[in-house]
Amino acid sequence: MNELIARVKGMILAPADEWRAIQREPVELVPLFTRYVMILAAIPAVAGFLLLVVWAPVHAFTGAVVGYILSLVSVFVTAKIIEILAPNFGGPQDADAALKLAAFSPTAAWVAGAAIIVPILGWLVALIGGFYALYTLYLGVPIVMRVPQEKALTFTLAVIGVAIVVNIAVRLLTGIIV
Repeated sequence: MNELIARVKGMILAPADEWRAIQREPVELVPLFTRYVMILAAIPAVAGFLLLVVWAPVHAFTGAVVGYILSLVSVFVTAKIIEILAPNFGGPQDADAALKLAAFSPTAAWVAGAAIIVPILGWLVALIGGFYALYTLYLGVPIVMRVPQEKALTFTLAVIGVAIVVNIAVRLLTGIIV
């Protein structure tokens, strides 16, 4: 748990330094997911559930479960997008580096997602956390994916654009808007 807290603090308070540490570390899918992604992705799901459970318990539960599952799946999808796009921007096609970038960049968004339990103001905090997560993605691109700095912004925008399109497509295909 101490490692999780230290990583979260690093990603929020000193993301460039944390990316350098992440870049040097080996990555294993199962520990990364069970000890980091699954825990943090649960924060906004639980907060959303707690916010809605009194008024719409079934919707709150299904929304939390579906939102949580989509968060986990989005890490895999985003990692694949990063891996595929990297060579077009001067970086290597590195599945491990792409997984690191996709798994750690949403940290601020997941943590800020706890704020949605506070009506109205909480959504603003969560939105700011989401934008900060995009900034940390941008910071991690040249460090973890080794994309040249002059192409990092374009690469980041391409990843975000493709991820948005994929997210919308998944939600439309499943018929679920959470």
